[in-house]
Amino acid sequence: MAPQHHLCGSHLVDALYLVCGDRGFFYNPRRDRGIVEECCHKPCTIFDLQNYCN
Repeated sequence: MAPQHHLCGSHLVDALYLVCGDRGFFYNPRRDRGIVEECCHKPCTIFDLQNYCN
């Protein structure tokens, strides 16, 4: 099982850059609360982050 982490703010964005690489990702903290609720308010895995890659 993949380790789970709380990732918020710049840590969350940095993790998305690492996971998604050249594919990029969609992250709009004002509009899309999904990833914030999934990875900041609760812990998430690298596999959860991959769902937000383009």
